[in-house]
Amino acid sequence: MTEKIVIEIIPVPDEQLTNKEIKISENIVQRLSLQTQKYIELFCSRNSALVEIVSIKESEDIIYGSHSLLGSLNLPIEEITLSIQKIAKDKISIGPIVCVLTEIHEKENKISFGSIDEFCAEMAIYSHQVGVLFYVTSLKTFKENSGYLFINSVWTKTVVPYPEVVHNRIHSRKKEQSNQFISFTDQLNEHHIPIFNDHFLNKWEVHEILQANDHLLPYLPDTHLLTNKNSLYEMIERHECIFVKPVHGSQGRHIIRIRKKNNHTYFLDYTSFSGDLETVYPSINSLFQSLKSRFIQKTFIIQECLQLLLYDEKPLDFRFLCQKQKHDKWEITSAVTRVSSKGQFVSNIARGGEIRKINEVLHANFDIQKIPHIKKMMQELSLEIASIIDISSNGYFAELGIDLALDENGKPAIIEVNTKPSKNMEQEKVPGKIRPSAKAIIHHCIFLATRKESST
Repeated sequence: MTEKIVIEIIPVPDEQLTNKEIKISENIVQRLSLQTQKYIELFCSRNSALVEIVSIKESEDIIYGSHSLLGSLNLPIEEITLSIQKIAKDKISIGPIVCVLTEIHEKENKISFGSIDEFCAEMAIYSHQVGVLFYVTSLKTFKENSGYLFINSVWTKTVVPYPEVVHNRIHSRKKEQSNQFISFTDQLNEHHIPIFNDHFLNKWEVHEILQANDHLLPYLPDTHLLTNKNSLYEMIERHECIFVKPVHGSQGRHIIRIRKKNNHTYFLDYTSFSGDLETVYPSINSLFQSLKSRFIQKTFIIQECLQLLLYDEKPLDFRFLCQKQKHDKWEITSAVTRVSSKGQFVSNIARGGEIRKINEVLHANFDIQKIPHIKKMMQELSLEIASIIDISSNGYFAELGIDLALDENGKPAIIEVNTKPSKNMEQEKVPGKIRPSAKAIIHHCIFLATRKESST
């Protein structure tokens, strides 16, 4: 294979150019050692066309193709940027083709991808810069061979080529377990198309994976499945303050804090958007019955309450965004502190918390000499967790959000691992600038597409 060159593909009407020829800048013809006036096979993902090369004198790296030719390759009739590469003597390829799979909402002729709207736009803009065709699709639009391209700052639905890499950002666990999603992933597997973060991991799965590694045990809070009244009683007797969390929960929803006071009185706090709702129970029996009636047919874990570090008298934790980029090695793309809102005992941003810089919070709690060691310890722990989850779980992961706590001595504890981390947790988002985390996703997609090419 030769080098990859980022080129501009410009559509022209059929009457100006047949679907059996392409006009290519002389510079590209020379760099790829192509022969003019000779037919070669032009590939774009699973589509191909036999075309004749016509060399033209252009200062820019450009390819002109007819509307019919681009249509046969499932490419939009728009100016787009892709990479071109010679893959054999008489074969050239353009791509790669990358898509994000998520839920798509349409209201008043306006398209929304929910909480990842802005992030998708950043990935689309960066993809254009590096020669990637990027689109967003849903399970429904994928069946229509369609996707949404970011054209002139507007998401436009169009026919798109089959993806060469898929990043799963479906937010519904129910949808991930649907026959439609299973059919989608089966089809990808059949065509050897890599998909990453293909499923959620629940809290108990994560805990079992991590506790199987002895060196992580000092950082794991005491955690058990809530199976019966005795399991609840034993944990509250042991710790006097526990959390009850749904194994499939996210964004701090439905977390219960239970505190034992005066030997036989139990205080239950329940997270809500209006604050913590507190109820008092006189016995473990009445407490357990209340839990059963609230959350029937759901699975919960019980976890000891961690003594969280405070900032402005509000509890906080830390989110480390770990990603793979141009290789299979995990790196930390961003790290922030999440400070809870007043009246909340969880620090999730979706529940009114705020983002703070890590240094700001650490300087308010520790001696300056101790801070580099604390930061390094949290970074190394986050990367170790990401690596273990990736190796030990089914599927392939390239992005994980690791939530850690710190006690007053600077010792970290593992709170949670997020397989679909929020895109609203990065410090000082600068308008008009592309976040490193958006670039990381695209770089890893290019890596996966290239690795797939070399293995076929």
